[in-house]
Amino acid sequence: LSTPAALWRLKPFVKPVVWRLAGGAASALAAALIALMIPIVLEQIIGGPVRSGHIDAIVWGAAAVFALALGEALMVWLRRQFVLFPATQVEYTMRTELYSRLQTLPVAFHDRWQSGQLLSRMMQDIGLIRRWLAFGLVLLVVNVLTIIIGSVLLFRWHWLLGTIFLVTAIPLWIRGYLFEKRYGALTRRSQDQAGDLATSVEESVHGIRVLKAFGRGKHALRRFSRQAETLRETEMSKAGAIASIWFWLDLMPQIAFGLSLMSGIWLISQGAITEAELFAFFAMAVVLRWPIESIGFLFSFMLDARTATDRVFEIFSETNTITDPEHPVHIDEPRGELAFESAHFRYQDAGAEE
Repeated sequence: LSTPAALWRLKPFVKPVVWRLAGGAASALAAALIALMIPIVLEQIIGGPVRSGHIDAIVWGAAAVFALALGEALMVWLRRQFVLFPATQVEYTMRTELYSRLQTLPVAFHDRWQSGQLLSRMMQDIGLIRRWLAFGLVLLVVNVLTIIIGSVLLFRWHWLLGTIFLVTAIPLWIRGYLFEKRYGALTRRSQDQAGDLATSVEESVHGIRVLKAFGRGKHALRRFSRQAETLRETEMSKAGAIASIWFWLDLMPQIAFGLSLMSGIWLISQGAITEAELFAFFAMAVVLRWPIESIGFLFSFMLDARTATDRVFEIFSETNTITDPEHPVHIDEPRGELAFESAHFRYQDAGAEE
C-alpha cells in the first residue's frame, strides 16, 4: 500500500472526531495566513510612514503588527484546543478495540506472536498515531498550504525573486522522495526490533527465578545486549537519514536568501523594486522558512505513523479461526452431560508459524 492508502485505514477511528480535527487545521491555517500578512503590513509601514517620518502613522503601524501577532497566537491556541480531545479519543478507541481483538483471537495466534510485539503495538504504536493526528497531520497539511500560498505571494514583488525561491525548492522535493524510501524501511525495522527487545525484557522479568536457579543471567544479558545494540544501530541509521534531509533543508533556504539578496540589490539599482519591497520580500521568506524546514521532520513523522498503522492493522486483520456456527443447534431440554464426538487433535504445522 502507498502511504496515503495505509493511513486511510484509520478513517473508521477518525470519522467521529473529524470535524474537531478539521477545526484544528482551519485554526492553524488561519494562524499561517495572519503570519503571511505581517510582511505586507511592514511593506506599507516602511514605504510610507518610515520614509516620510510620520511618527503617528508608525505607531499605528506597530499597533497593527501587534494585533496580527496576537491574532496568530490566538489561532495557535485554538488549534491545540481543537485537536487535543479528538486525538486522545482516537487513541482510546483504538487501544480498547485492539485489546478486545486480542481477547477474541485464538490461542494459536498468541503462540505465534511474541508478547513484547503485542505490547509495543498496543502502547508505543497507538501513542505515535495519536501524536501524529494531533500534531503531524495538521501541521503537514497547513505548512504545505502555507508554502504554496507564500510562494505565490513572493511573486508579488518581482518575478525574478519568486523564481529563485521556486527553483531552489526543487532539490528539496527530490531529496524528500529518496528519503521516503530509505526512512520507511528503517522505521519498520526499528519498531519491530523495539518489540523484540520488549519481549526479551518481559520474558526475563517473568522468568527471573528460573534464570537465577540455573545461572543463566549472563546468557540472558548477552542476548539482551545484542538486541539492544542492533536497535541502536538501526536508530543511528535513522538519525543519519534525518540528518541528510535536514542538511538540504538548511542549505537550500540559505542559498535562496543569498541569491535573492544579490538579485534584490541589483533590482533596486535598476529601479525595478523599492527598498521597502525588498524588505517585505525577505520578511515573507523568513515566515516561510519554518514551514520549509519542518517538512523533513513532518515527512519522517508521517512515515513513522504509517509504519505504526501497518503494525497495528496486522493484528486487526488477523482471522479468527474459531467462530460460532451459522446455524447453531438448540436443545429444547438441556441435560447436564458433556460429550466429545468426532474430536481430533494434532500439532500445528511448522510452516504455519511463518
